[in-house]
Amino acid sequence: MPARRIFGSDSKSELLPIVISPDDLLAKLQAKTGLQDLILENNRDHLISGRAYNTTGYVLQLFEYLGRNTTISEVIAASEDPKLTDRTIVTGVRRLNEILYKLLGLKIQHVKESGELRLVNQNDAIAATEDFAKKFAKVRDEFVRTMDAYRATGGDVAGLLAASDAGRKLADLGRVLTSAKDRVEA
Repeated sequence: MPARRIFGSDSKSELLPIVISPDDLLAKLQAKTGLQDLILENNRDHLISGRAYNTTGYVLQLFEYLGRNTTISEVIAASEDPKLTDRTIVTGVRRLNEILYKLLGLKIQHVKESGELRLVNQNDAIAATEDFAKKFAKVRDEFVRTMDAYRATGGDVAGLLAASDAGRKLADLGRVLTSAKDRVEA
């Protein structure tokens, strides 16, 4: 007897990063449907159910139709679906962000106060950096003291960090900050 087929999120194609240069990505984004086109090339099942866009795909279609800089209210107004609500759009954007980040490293920013939806810009990056610095400052000093004390007693800090999930997350942070540091020093 054949194995039982599983439908739903388990049967969707794996989201593997699309290898594309930043210049080629910018060129693709010049097209009005650039994001849709990139996702549909290899991962259409994340946007399409049956023969039509699923809610996530429809939200992306409307987002791009409105120029990738819009509000939730404008998306609802442009929709032909009376069941599309603020909540379904926010859920759709959250799902899109999972897809976009894994495939292209992109993110749609949702500004809760105004309902604005747009691709992340410099102001968003600055705000995220400031928020992170505030939260990080609280634990930074204690972490550094603990790791220095561990190293002073002969502990292998690099090995400890490489072996733990938290250490790998810190390595991701180090990757982002190292490239920023190199640009500042240049």
